[in-house]
Amino acid sequence: MNKRAARVLLATCLLIALQSAQSAYPVNPLLIGDSIYVSHQGIYRFDQKQPEPLWSSLVGVETFEPVIYETLLLVGSTQGLYALELATGRIAWHLEQQYTLFTPSVSTWAFAGSLHGDLYAIDPDHGQIIWRSQFPGWIYSPVVNEATTRLWAGGQAHRIYALSATEGRLEKEIETTQESVFSPIDLGNNRIAVNLFDGSTLVIDALNEAIEAVLEGDSQPMDLHHDGNRIYRSHRDGTLSAFDREKLGFSSRKSVVARDLAMHPSQPGYLLLSDRDRSVILLDLEQGDDDCRIQTDGQWILPLQTDSGIILFFRKSMQPPDLTLVQFQAQCK
Repeated sequence: MNKRAARVLLATCLLIALQSAQSAYPVNPLLIGDSIYVSHQGIYRFDQKQPEPLWSSLVGVETFEPVIYETLLLVGSTQGLYALELATGRIAWHLEQQYTLFTPSVSTWAFAGSLHGDLYAIDPDHGQIIWRSQFPGWIYSPVVNEATTRLWAGGQAHRIYALSATEGRLEKEIETTQESVFSPIDLGNNRIAVNLFDGSTLVIDALNEAIEAVLEGDSQPMDLHHDGNRIYRSHRDGTLSAFDREKLGFSSRKSVVARDLAMHPSQPGYLLLSDRDRSVILLDLEQGDDDCRIQTDGQWILPLQTDSGIILFFRKSMQPPDLTLVQFQAQCK
């Protein structure tokens, strides 16, 4: 078989696989069954029922959110992309150690953006680079639209890009007024959302490859989340905005904290929020505007909701194992 025929066969196999695959995206902390994988200058694996980590790996390396691929944990860092064995934390493979790579989105292949402007398609089993495409400025890891086998990515340039997942070929380029804020988000129903630094969110119809709506805002967005028929967006000024997920119209906006409102992994029907170092807020979406201000002692990082009233967070210590897990029942102020 010649090289051209081999490339066609590989692209055809990936096309079939992408159409049947469900994409996975980076989350921190990442809850899988009873195991929690957390990134904080290294990677730690915890069991929900004990405070000490089962293992730690890459301690001292500036690591990003993790994502699962079969029996591997993939994590980007300032020293390239790592694959760790889930059971032991041992490094299975490591590539591009001289560059900063973001944790990839995973759908049969792993698709990773980078600070130096290369977008990679990687065989996650072996860490082999399948293709790479170059962009001006940094490029974030893309969201995968299986219906069209397109990758949607944004970054430093005032552009949103749609690429062929099989070849990395640029298929569509949408001009924007600002840089994007982190990776795009999959809203379902073939809609892709991209936050911009000016406070707005672009909603892109992935089938028509065009902007469907602009969710307005006047403060830099931080995070985006959808639950049921609502889209929620947090902001640097401490406010939380809500939009109708179907009609894409404005619903509400409220001030939650003084500044830097961040979203954390939560259960369906809830939003877990914080201002990073002072307040932890659990919002029951069925209860409207009433929020639960969690009573903590301030010595916490990276909260995670595991049940309707159970919150986990981590404490950093001066001695190994460096991180410990704390679990508590939410008690509202």
